[in-house]
This record gives sequence, structure tokens and C-alpha cells, in this order.
Amino acid sequence: MAGNKAKKILIMETDKQLVAMMESILQEEGYEVLSTNDPTEGLTMSRREQPTLIIVAFQLPRMKGTSIARRIRKDPATDHQSILMVADESQLEDLTIGRGSGIDDFLIKPFDAAEMVTKIKPLIAAREEAEGVSISTGNGELDNKMGGGVPLGSLTLIEGDSGAGKSVLSQQMMRGSLDDGYTISLFTSENTVASLVKQMRSLSLNVIDYLLLNKMRIYPIEVARLGDQAPETLMQAMKNENGRDMIFVDSLTSAIPHSSPKEVVGFFEECKRLCANGVTVVIVVHSHGLVRELLIRLRSLCDAHLQLRTEEIGNKLVKTLEVTKVRGADKRTGNIVSFEVEPGWGMRVIPINKIGA
Repeated sequence: MAGNKAKKILIMETDKQLVAMMESILQEEGYEVLSTNDPTEGLTMSRREQPTLIIVAFQLPRMKGTSIARRIRKDPATDHQSILMVADESQLEDLTIGRGSGIDDFLIKPFDAAEMVTKIKPLIAAREEAEGVSISTGNGELDNKMGGGVPLGSLTLIEGDSGAGKSVLSQQMMRGSLDDGYTISLFTSENTVASLVKQMRSLSLNVIDYLLLNKMRIYPIEVARLGDQAPETLMQAMKNENGRDMIFVDSLTSAIPHSSPKEVVGFFEECKRLCANGVTVVIVVHSHGLVRELLIRLRSLCDAHLQLRTEEIGNKLVKTLEVTKVRGADKRTGNIVSFEVEPGWGMRVIPINKIGA
């Protein structure tokens, strides 16, 4: 791990046992580790030492971790540093992602070495590649709202209610990725191969050539019939897709009622391990299929979170996409874009001044 030696990680935490554990894990990975339990000293060290990543506790003496994050983001000398917050389950309700949050990601206690490393590696990589590679949707307006697109090697959660446009967004992302030369495997509970090809063609997202060239593989799945074995079976199938740049799952919802929260979280953690090996994973879920506590946990595990809704504006039903979180694009998250899905066109962004017209 010699390539990590120049990378510094600063830990701000009062729990000495936890600090010792994190230091041991990070040093074994080859990182240079600094630590303090004092927030004022930590802010000084963030300027002086210029760490690539700061791991900060949710609560420190005299200052909350969220306040520390805001100070780091407001300081031009430190605003580029990644911030990973450590919290416990009782603090989940107070955690925020997206607009107004300076936090790049969360690590929920208790956690093990593997979970910690899979959280850290993408954040380190994001700051190493300030102008990192992103996956384009093929729609410039959408890419702009997402800070350039979804980062390569990330885990993305597309969430929303039925009919909000989740599948269309994932199809837009697939076509943009294929056009850019990436290879894709899609596991879908929503379509057969024929119906998906037909649906995408109707949106001017024809993928038949990519299928014939084996650039895209489509696997219809019936995860509900697998019962509590669905997450494990699906993950094994995903791991068998060796050499694929991207894996899409549309959708995971029907597997969730048959699985425990631990199994669902474990599935997402395994997805993170795939991402650590360079695979980009996009998972679609229906919001109504998850309880709030589980949804918060899954959002924290993902590098990007895109939330879709159908809203009534004036006398019109409009689909909206909120970019609540994109690793490496924190200054552009919190964007909300309204769009329509038009046959022969696909996703068409609606200018704000046209919505009420």
C-alpha cells in the first residue's frame, strides 16, 4: 500500500479506544494518521497539515461535528478536504445529507475495518481526482445539476415514488454511459429484454447495437420469488459480471420485504466493495418499500443519492429530481430540476419560468 503514504487523514474524536482502532486500520492501509480530541486544535491542524480526509465525531467538546464541517467548508484553505462523520444510530435523525451539509459521508457505529475502508477509499480517490472522471447521462442539463455526472467507481441510489421517473433516469444514465464507451450489466425486475429495448427506443435511447456488441447485458430477475435469499443471490450474480464497468439494479424494492434490515445493509456494503474495485453500481428503489431508519442508513452508505418525486405545481403534475448527494461534487448538490418524459425525446428539463405556464 505504498501509494497511500503521502495521504494524510485527520481524526477528531474523544473516544480513545475508537481512535486507536481507526489509527491501526488506517496505518495498516498505508495512510499517515493524525488525531486530536479538541475541535479548535483540529481546525488548526486541518489548515496546517492539509489532510486529504478528516474523520470527525458527531459531538466533540464545545462543538458539534456539523459546525466543524461548516467551518472547514467556509475556509478556502480547507474547503477541498473530504469529511467523514462518525455517529451512532441514536443520532441518525440529526444527520443531514445534501443542501447545507458540509459532510461527504457518514460512518455509523458500530463498524468494522472493512466498512471503514470501503467508506474512506472513494473519498480519498475523489479528492485525488479533483477533476475526476464522471459518468455522463448524455443530457448536459442533467449532468450540470449533478456536478458533471455520477463519479466513476461510485455507489448511486436512485429513490422515488412509483411513476416518478426512476427507471427513465437510470435508462438515460445507461445510454449516456454506453455512448462514452463503458460496458453495462442491468438486472431488472421491471422489464423483459424486449420490453426494455422497446421502451428505451421510444425515448430515443436505442441500445440494440450495444446489446449485439455485448457492450450491454440485460438480466430479467424475479427477486421476490427468491425470498430472503434475494440479496445474496443477486450479489453473487453481480460479482460474476467480471470486467463490466457499470452494474444497474432496477429495482431492488421487491427483495426488501423478504430480507432483514441487516441483510439489505449487507448487500449495499458488498456493493461498496465492488465500487472499491472500480465498478460503478446504480441501485433503484421505491421509497415506499423501505422504513425510514433503513432508508437513512442506505443513503449514508451511498456515494450519490438522487431523489425523484411527482409534484403538483399550479395545475400541472411535474416530475422533479433532487440531487441530495454526489461525492466529489458537494458544491453542486442540493440542486432540484423539473423534467418531463416525452416519447421520442426522453427526459426534457423544464425551465423554472415555464413550469407554471
